[in-house]
Amino acid sequence: MNDTFLEKIVSRRKTGKDYLKILGLFVAALIVLMLVMMFGGYIGFLVPLILVAVVYGLWFFISGMNREYEYIVTNGEIDIDMIIAKRRRKRVFSGRARAFEIMAKVDSDEYRQAKKGKYELLDCSSSPDSENTWFFVANYKNQRVVVLFEPDERMLESMKRYNPSKIKYNRFGA
Repeated sequence: MNDTFLEKIVSRRKTGKDYLKILGLFVAALIVLMLVMMFGGYIGFLVPLILVAVVYGLWFFISGMNREYEYIVTNGEIDIDMIIAKRRRKRVFSGRARAFEIMAKVDSDEYRQAKKGKYELLDCSSSPDSENTWFFVANYKNQRVVVLFEPDERMLESMKRYNPSKIKYNRFGA
C-alpha cells in the first residue's frame, strides 16, 4: 500500500486586534487591583486571594491567545486542529480532498471568485498575508466553508492525487 500520513504545525501570528485585547486585559486587571486597594479595609482577609486570582486570570487569558494549527493529511483526508496555549485541542475542520470544490493559492483569481459567494471563513493560517497561504472550498457540518491554511509541498502533492482537476497545484511553480 501507498499510505500517507503528513502533519504540520503552524503558529498563529498576533495581530493588532490581539494586542488590543491584551491591553484591555491589563487595564481590567489594573481596575480590579485599584478597587481592591480602595475597598481593602472592608475585605482585608480576601485581598491576597483576589490578588492571586487576578494574576492567574491575567496569565490564563493572555496565554490562551497563543494559538497553533495542526494540519494532518492521511490518504486524501485532511484534519485541522486548533491548539490553544498548548493546553487544549479543538477540531476546526475535517474532510476529504475529493470533496473540495476548488483549492488554490490565496493570491489567485479562484480565491477572488470564492470570496464573492456565501460561506463561512475558517482562517487556519499563520496570517492571511503569508506567502504560502492556500485556500479550499468545501462543505463542513452542512455549511459551505472557505479554509485558509499553509500546507507544505508534500501535503499539496498528496491531496492533488485525490482530486487533480480541482486542486490548482503544479510541482514546479503554482
